[in-house]
Amino acid sequence: MMKEEKNMIMKQHLISYKYGIRGIWLAFCYEHSMRFHLVAAIAVIILNYVLKVNHTEWLITLILIVLAWMAEIFNTAIEKLADKVTTNHDALIGQVKDLASGAVLIICLFSALCAAIIYVPYLY
Repeated sequence: MMKEEKNMIMKQHLISYKYGIRGIWLAFCYEHSMRFHLVAAIAVIILNYVLKVNHTEWLITLILIVLAWMAEIFNTAIEKLADKVTTNHDALIGQVKDLASGAVLIICLFSALCAAIIYVPYLY
């Protein structure tokens, strides 16, 4: 592979990050629930720092934050795509939206459970 081809491939690869960053930016700018998740994440990070949680607990909480953000972004993408297909009531599209919303709820409830398991010993 010639140097020019490698440079072109690298440039295309870097451009693809632009779209991902734009998607993250759009999620935080226009989705109320993402702003809520951001505030919750900041609270968790502050609490981790104040309580001096160990490295493993830091990693667990950071992973859960990212999973919640990912679930919310996927949910938003599914909702927007479904709304593009039809704005009329459609039972199947309603189920798809509910399933995506359920995925967000699962990770948020699981995160709350993990937070209780992690933080209660520090607080008592």
